[in-house]
Amino acid sequence: MFQDLDNETVPESTVANADGGAAKLDADPISQDISAQIDSALDAAEGIESSAQADADKYTREVAPPAPEEPKEEVYQPKVEIDPEIAAIQMPPNMSEKQQSNWRKLTESASIAKKQAAEAEILRQRLVELESKKPEQQLPPDYEELRRFRSVFDMKNDPGFKEKYDKPLNQAAESIYSLMKKHKASDEVIKSIQEAGGPGRVSKAWWKQNAIDRLYATEDGFTDARRLENALVQIDDIEAARDADLESATANQEQWMQERMQEQERDYQEQSKSIGEYVENITKDRPQFRFQQVPAGATQAQIENIQKHNARIADLQSKFNSALYPNTPQERAAIAAAATLSHVMTQQLRVEQHSKAQLQAQLDKLMKENSALKSSGKIPKSAVAGQSSPKSSTSDRIKMNASDAIDLGLEEAGA
Repeated sequence: MFQDLDNETVPESTVANADGGAAKLDADPISQDISAQIDSALDAAEGIESSAQADADKYTREVAPPAPEEPKEEVYQPKVEIDPEIAAIQMPPNMSEKQQSNWRKLTESASIAKKQAAEAEILRQRLVELESKKPEQQLPPDYEELRRFRSVFDMKNDPGFKEKYDKPLNQAAESIYSLMKKHKASDEVIKSIQEAGGPGRVSKAWWKQNAIDRLYATEDGFTDARRLENALVQIDDIEAARDADLESATANQEQWMQERMQEQERDYQEQSKSIGEYVENITKDRPQFRFQQVPAGATQAQIENIQKHNARIADLQSKFNSALYPNTPQERAAIAAAATLSHVMTQQLRVEQHSKAQLQAQLDKLMKENSALKSSGKIPKSAVAGQSSPKSSTSDRIKMNASDAIDLGLEEAGA
């Protein structure tokens, strides 16, 4: 760059050129074209510099990591409103951040529980008020009639009531039907009386005209006519007593129910007593079906055996009581099936016992015949007693003669 300056010389200052060729203010002005070129060069230089600065800024943004944001302090916001009494409780000192967070959650839970307890108390008081103001239940207009009908229905289906009234009524009605059949009354007539509700529901005029007067008109019908009259009078008396009993029981239903329950309790106690006496009687000679007492000085093994025996007897007693008082149809069916099966097994046992008795009789007969043969001398008696013993070995049995073998077989069969 500076190598070209070696050939250059500095102009000398002369009178005509006293400043040595330096520029002067009164020099010739620059042309417009040159000025425009200079401006264009300056603008181009500024554009290049701006583009370079923009590229540098872009590179800085891409490479340099973003400046970290300053952490903001979190302020805890309670999720529920803290009760003032609970908020007044001071937090214990020197608690960690986690413990402080748990303390705040605890205060929230306690506030919720206190609020719910207060709401529950309000609801309970409201319920008490509503129940106290609950209107009385209105009974249906036919309640008394329905109550009377139920009382009559319960009484008519009571076993004691049926035994007291229904049974004699049926017996009197059957005696009347027998008299009618005896004197050639048709089945249609008897059936019509039954469908009407029985002899007591047929008018007395019908009985007098169609039965009693006709029986009196015959030579041998006088006695039967009186019997028919007496049976009809008996039916009237029984029905009158039954209706009076029903009327009294309906008017005093609670008293009747109490008396009926007392009667049922007495019946139950009497039945239980009879059952206990019967069981006592059939098991008195069978210790295997009775509870045992632990004797004094019993060993541990004896005590355990007695306890096992008593546990088995208790189980049998429970089954026995369940069979006495079944509660469901399934239990009644199971008891009926067990009773039927017991009959089958009893019959099989009898057959087995009969077969055993026959075999025993045959065995006794053979032993008797064998003894008779020995005593008559037709079969020599065995002098070796050891060979007749059941403990004889197999080789000894093979060596036995016919008489010894028969004796041994009879002895083993009879053992």
